[in-house]
Amino acid sequence: ILIVTLPLPISILISFLLMKEFGITSNIMSLTGIAIAIGVLVDAAIVITENVIRRCEQAGEPTRDAILAAAKQVGRPIVFAMGIIILAFVPIFALSGQEGKLFHPLAFAKTFAMLGATLLAVTIVPVLCTFLVRGPFHAEERNIVMNFLLKLYDPALDFALKHHKTVLGIATIILACALALVPRMGSEF
Repeated sequence: ILIVTLPLPISILISFLLMKEFGITSNIMSLTGIAIAIGVLVDAAIVITENVIRRCEQAGEPTRDAILAAAKQVGRPIVFAMGIIILAFVPIFALSGQEGKLFHPLAFAKTFAMLGATLLAVTIVPVLCTFLVRGPFHAEERNIVMNFLLKLYDPALDFALKHHKTVLGIATIILACALALVPRMGSEF
């Protein structure tokens, strides 16, 4: 748990340091940007830690070679995934006038936090894994909770794949009903 949670406060600290460096004030919008980013900040650390555990499970013990191979395997995809999420906020930087003044701190704070989380995920998290990931490792098949969840999930997935037209039809009907409710809900507000 420490491996995954430690990058969260450090990436927020990095965000605040970069905000100070670039002269961005800490206001409600910049704090909102950090709040929006919190869910994504731990994703990179989780992906690396999960891959390290899987590799160590295959090797039978946590070795530096297994941890390095695991970090290299998912390092580049993590950087690209986080980059894509950061790029999604580029249009906010194009805003000008009152809108720009309002939303720029949010976009900068979120971008800085995500840059920090990405940097920590590919540097600190593998190092923490070398110290904190220990055996013995248990196969996923021996996990009671996972077996129970798979017994629920597998039949549902099989049904959805066999009856894909029915599933898509139901999803389309639900979407149409939701869209039909939108004009009514808008008039109430």
